[in-house]
Amino acid sequence: MRVLFAAQGPSHVQWQIPLAWAAQLAGHEVLVATRPPDVGQVTRAGLPAVPVGDEERTASLVRAVREEFVAAVRSRAAGQGGRPAPTEQELVVAGGRKMIAIADGMADDAVEVARRWRPEVVVHDTGALVGQVVAGVLGVPAFGHTWGATVEGVFGAAERQLRPSLAALFGRFGAEPESAGEPVWIDPSPPSMRTPLPLRRIDLRYTPYSGPGVLRDWLWGAERPRVCVTAGISGADPAAPWGGGVQGRVLEYLTGQGYEVVLAVRDASALAGGRLPEGVRVVESFPLNVLLPTCAAVVHHGGVGTGTTGLALGLPQLVLGAHLVHRQWGERVASAGAGLTLPVDASAAGGGEAAGELPKGLDDALERLVGDAALRAGARRVAAEIAAMPAPAEVVRILEERASEASSSRAPARVHAPGRA
Repeated sequence: MRVLFAAQGPSHVQWQIPLAWAAQLAGHEVLVATRPPDVGQVTRAGLPAVPVGDEERTASLVRAVREEFVAAVRSRAAGQGGRPAPTEQELVVAGGRKMIAIADGMADDAVEVARRWRPEVVVHDTGALVGQVVAGVLGVPAFGHTWGATVEGVFGAAERQLRPSLAALFGRFGAEPESAGEPVWIDPSPPSMRTPLPLRRIDLRYTPYSGPGVLRDWLWGAERPRVCVTAGISGADPAAPWGGGVQGRVLEYLTGQGYEVVLAVRDASALAGGRLPEGVRVVESFPLNVLLPTCAAVVHHGGVGTGTTGLALGLPQLVLGAHLVHRQWGERVASAGAGLTLPVDASAAGGGEAAGELPKGLDDALERLVGDAALRAGARRVAAEIAAMPAPAEVVRILEERASEASSSRAPARVHAPGRA
């Protein structure tokens, strides 16, 4: 069986890697089609990759969506005599349009690769709708792969508004959205924390993976409880939406209470000129699946990858979310009793003590984070729930069955790769 994985964006690619490993270990051929900047992330995981899409064109399409969104929100706000703050529905629709724009930028290359390589099944991440296009054009099964959070988009409440744009994308290749079949979503999110959307799901046990790393002596034998502070891949520096004064206060409080603090960032050069409290250890591009098992808790911006890794390891977390998806994740963590959440003023972006107010109750939340036995118990409950979900190898068997059924039911393919019958 040939399995084509389609992924976009560094925070999305890593979610598919464990399933791709499992397919490869089962003896299947695997290829990961992703945007050019993310190819190295795939190859470092030991998987074959192919770059798809023109980044300049993709960036232009995404920029046009963003500009249209900002203009629409400002126009509505002006008509209502209020401030230009987007509604949740506007954010949902804009997110879906962004996903379609990214798929548009990747589609020409992805379809050409698929026509040559001829996959028998396609697995695509939530943000790589190009996978649905490829599957529809080739007439093979498609499986979505969520990134731990099922958000509304082209498969949620905004579908009616987005459908014309999606149909136009399919139509460019002589297909239509229905040709990809009803979406089925491989979902590694814990069942108790899922968004209640009417999706067809396949459970998948989350396997923490965030890249390679070299283990150092300091990881073992910590004399004090260790807390990881991070903003993940999507915002790993003091200019992140919860940076500046918020991040500074988190570090000051934790070190002042005697905790060992590790600040995990993607690019340590972003900290140049910043003042960190004495004793804060900074690690750059270090895999959280290696770091977090040595920690007692994690404080982060609401990244689902960071959060799910912490939950799989049974760690309580404090979520300081500035944006819709991040805040929704924090609410789910709190509802599960596995952590705490506080909203952060998005104006904190840019850093500095004057950039936005500190969230109320921050010190109290940090005190509870490590000391509250109920939070630790809640995190362990979710970890047990994750551990009970089907392993990647079991999901590969479902892919095998679906590919076999589709192969026996469809007419011979009319698309031929060079040198193949």
